[in-house]
Amino acid sequence: MSPHLPPTIVLFSVPGTLEGIDPLLRRARVRLIRIASIEPRPVDPAIWQKRLDSFTDPDTVVVTSRTAVAAGVRPWRRAARPRPATLEFWAAGPGTAEALRRVGIRQVHRPPTTGALAVAKALRRTVPRKVLYFRSDLAGPRLAQALRADGHRVLDVVVYRSEASPRLTARARRHLSAADLLIVTSPSGLSILRRQLGPRAFSRASRTTRLVVLGERSRRAAAGHGFRQVSVAPSTTAQRFTRHLLRELLDART
Repeated sequence: MSPHLPPTIVLFSVPGTLEGIDPLLRRARVRLIRIASIEPRPVDPAIWQKRLDSFTDPDTVVVTSRTAVAAGVRPWRRAARPRPATLEFWAAGPGTAEALRRVGIRQVHRPPTTGALAVAKALRRTVPRKVLYFRSDLAGPRLAQALRADGHRVLDVVVYRSEASPRLTARARRHLSAADLLIVTSPSGLSILRRQLGPRAFSRASRTTRLVVLGERSRRAAAGHGFRQVSVAPSTTAQRFTRHLLRELLDART
């Protein structure tokens, strides 16, 4: 890292991820470059709403991304009849919780830690529930399977699909090669980055670039891809996540 240039962090992720860190990093005089890994494409609600006809009166709604709130929760609430006040909404992280509040849901539950499986763990000790789970195609069925294993009834609904962004521009490649710190938020993001960078550039990045990930699954995926310097962020809350990034940048300077 050059002492004469501001440190640069590149975030390779779904658009809108970790929105709260931008002003905090600017205040710390750190440049944040966002590069989209995928573009979410909502599924027409008319397609998946039909499946809900035989799954009436859920008592719990689980959402694991902000896009799933927009593509799933919002149209479902518009089309559905009034729901009881006891209906519980669970979010996998603070960004998703904030998105739920923005569509008018006041009481949002969150597990002590972040991530989809953390929701399953939080619900493990409750009585069997009737769970409506809105997700992307990339999220996979693991959360639904974990909930069912604990005795819950689950309707697993894909409300948006994730399409890889177009090939990286020359400018994006320059940002990635010059980054002091790289953030990739999911195993699928790492796979997309590998495909878009190509074997030689990705191999170089894995040897030389400090990587920050979310969760143990992403850490294992990063190790499998050959990254040598990987840290797991302790939280996705903006303040704690930013503190972790600044500590990583400080370590990179020493």
